[in-house]
Amino acid sequence: MKRSTRSGKSLSHGGAASAQRRTFGGELTQKLSNSAGGISVAQVRKGLPMQALDTMAQTLQVDRAELAEVLGTSIRTLQRKAGDNDRLGPAASDRLARVQRILQLAEHVLGDTAKAALWLTTPSRILNDTPLKMLDTDIGTQRVQQELHQIEFGMPA
Repeated sequence: MKRSTRSGKSLSHGGAASAQRRTFGGELTQKLSNSAGGISVAQVRKGLPMQALDTMAQTLQVDRAELAEVLGTSIRTLQRKAGDNDRLGPAASDRLARVQRILQLAEHVLGDTAKAALWLTTPSRILNDTPLKMLDTDIGTQRVQQELHQIEFGMPA
C-alpha cells in the first residue's frame, strides 16, 4: 500500500506488518475456514468418504483409533463402515474437515506437512495436551488456532 506525502514522495506500507494484518485473523484464516481443504458444506452433510479418514491418519502418522477419538466415533463404527462406498456421519465429517483446516494452517505457519503433522501430534505444555486431541471441540480448536498464530507472529504465550 502506497501513500503520497506533501512533498510528493511515496511511502510504502508493505512488509511484515502489512502481511500480518492480511493473515492474522484475516484473509488466510477466512480462506482456511471457508475451504477446509476444498471440502464443501454439502460434502460434510452427505458424509465424507472413509478414505478421507485413512488419508488423514496417514498424513498425521496416527492410527485410526486415535483419529476416531478426535472425530467422536468408535473404532467399531469405522470397522462396520469399511466398504469403499461407505461414508462418515455428518458430525464426524465436520470434525475431519476441522482437522484438515487446522492442518492447513499449521502447514502455512510451520512450512510443510511433516512439520505440521509432528506439531499436531506432539504434546504441548501451553495446551496441556496434543493439539490434535484438542480438535474434538470448538473451544479446543480455537486454542490451537490461537497457539499457531502466536507461533507465526512470535507472540508470547
